[in-house]
Amino acid sequence: MIFGNKMQQVERAAAKRNSKKLIELAQCKKPEVALAAVEGLGKAGGENAVNYLVTQLRNINPQFRAAAALALGNIGDPHAKAHIHGALKFEKDEATVNAMHQALRKIADY
Repeated sequence: MIFGNKMQQVERAAAKRNSKKLIELAQCKKPEVALAAVEGLGKAGGENAVNYLVTQLRNINPQFRAAAALALGNIGDPHAKAHIHGALKFEKDEATVNAMHQALRKIADY
């Protein structure tokens, strides 16, 4: 399947709030697709999305950690706060730290 089709799948899955499909797409080897799927999970919400995104707070790639934190902030699940706080204790990447703080502020607004 070509790259464009995967991005369209992400858009469709996010529009339908299909977290199962977005989680599948988040594991794509193409970073652009995977990051878009993580962002889509923030729009889709739900327990499966939160559970997956929490695991991504420890992803080896700081972009994925930041995207996961922002997606959790968009979902606004108060249980995610503890996971973000825990990840912040070990986070060294400045952009990711900023994303985590931004997510915590958004969750506090819910």
